[in-house]
Amino acid sequence: MITGQAPVLGGIAIDGSQLTLNTAQTEPTLVYFWGTWCPVCRVTSPMVESISQDHKVISVAVASGSDSEIQRYMDEHQYHFPVLNDDDGKRSTQWGAMAFPAIYIIDPQGEIRFVTSGVTSTWGMKFRLWLAQF
Repeated sequence: MITGQAPVLGGIAIDGSQLTLNTAQTEPTLVYFWGTWCPVCRVTSPMVESISQDHKVISVAVASGSDSEIQRYMDEHQYHFPVLNDDDGKRSTQWGAMAFPAIYIIDPQGEIRFVTSGVTSTWGMKFRLWLAQF
């Protein structure tokens, strides 16, 4: 997983909206690389959904099918966090996300402040988002 300045991340989300990770943002952002096929992501995604209610989240679905297949998965699980489709693997490779889920906390200056992969907790993600403000 990479550290330092966050790479450019953006594009058209599966719902048709434009998503962009701004380097001059006002709040920390959680960047979540996951897959519909990933068993640990099935545990983490509900926590990310909870986090997305109060914090900026950009998620990237890796090797998870077409936009409509991912949207169907999101609907089935009642997830509403924004999703970019990484069907070609370029985004996950650029970010060094090779184990899933991969979570990056980006501070308001666009620096990657925290990285984690595998199982994590809601309070752990919230605490890291809070710390990234300073």
